[in-house]
Amino acid sequence: MTDEDDDKLSQTLKRLHDILKANPYLESISIIENPEPLTLESLHLAISKKAFKNLGLFASQKFVSICKVDESFSKDSPLEELSTVLVILNPDDSKHWNFRKKLFRQHYINNKKKLSAELLLSACSLKLKPKSAEPFNHCRWLLANNGDVVDEQTIVSQLKVCEHSAESYKQNYYSWNYRFWLIKSFPRFIVLKEELDWSKLWVESHISQFCGMNYRFNLLLLLLENPNPMLNESYNFKKENIRIFISEFSFVCDLVLFYPETESLWSYLRLLLLYCDANEIDYVKNCSKRLANVDKIKNRFAVRFKENIIAENLF
Repeated sequence: MTDEDDDKLSQTLKRLHDILKANPYLESISIIENPEPLTLESLHLAISKKAFKNLGLFASQKFVSICKVDESFSKDSPLEELSTVLVILNPDDSKHWNFRKKLFRQHYINNKKKLSAELLLSACSLKLKPKSAEPFNHCRWLLANNGDVVDEQTIVSQLKVCEHSAESYKQNYYSWNYRFWLIKSFPRFIVLKEELDWSKLWVESHISQFCGMNYRFNLLLLLLENPNPMLNESYNFKKENIRIFISEFSFVCDLVLFYPETESLWSYLRLLLLYCDANEIDYVKNCSKRLANVDKIKNRFAVRFKENIIAENLF
């Protein structure tokens, strides 16, 4: 590679950094065939395939070479600028995120403005690769280590990041795991029943995605583990457990009747059935009509479902 090529890559790298800094709310980042290395239109950033490959390699080599002589983690280190670009180009590489953690720990703990900017950068990295574990791990670390400045707005924005990444990539378990961690870690900012209402709408509109159903099941268990503290002594937890899961069982049976060819719904129904059986919840008595209708369905998923429940002695 010639000095002229290095200069062009350095200029493109600088421009990419400036774009990311000036546009923290990018709506999309895509890799396309294009003569121009970078194109920005209405918050949509396009990187040419050739530039993407060359930039990533050039920036990574430069990062490694500077690391050999600069371990100060100073605010004005060129590593900060390089890592900003590298986490976008290759969000799966943990070393760049780890550098940013060290930089943040040294200079910006409980700095609300920098926390917001770092969370936005993490969200931006998911625009290109929504199913990437490292950005979610970085967000988790940021929130866990900057608790003094985390507020409701911060958590709501992170829930939106989870929703967008789950929409962008089916069965995005990294996103769902992070969302559940948010719910458990910041209950003061989240109304659990509102989250259950949201998850019900998600399941109804994404019937082929089991991750969302599994998330909802865990929310139901969390609700039982953390009942309303204002409840009086006469509150019957066992009856509430039965009510919640019979209601959910009925909800899923109805979905199966509408969408009998959707495997994820049959899997979710079996999960609920296993829970009800283990907790001595009489789903047959409470859902007999729905179960009779479900039993009439004749397809490969219905056959497999019946074979499984018979093998497990659930009927």
